[in-house]
Amino acid sequence: MRGSPMFWALLYFGLATMFLVLATQTNARSDGWDFLTILLMAVAAIDYVIAFRFLGVARKAKKDKK
Repeated sequence: MRGSPMFWALLYFGLATMFLVLATQTNARSDGWDFLTILLMAVAAIDYVIAFRFLGVARKAKKDKK
């Protein structure tokens, strides 16, 4: 089942924020930037890009609907 682009944008934005929080907590527990912290930050960055793309799709769909 396909949801609206705005739903997916919010979902990916929430996931990215969760990964960002996990990365900062992992960095605080360890001695610095380890592989897991960098991996979590990379996943968060990818999720933010996907979220912004879905926001663009939602904006375009709303514009085309008018």
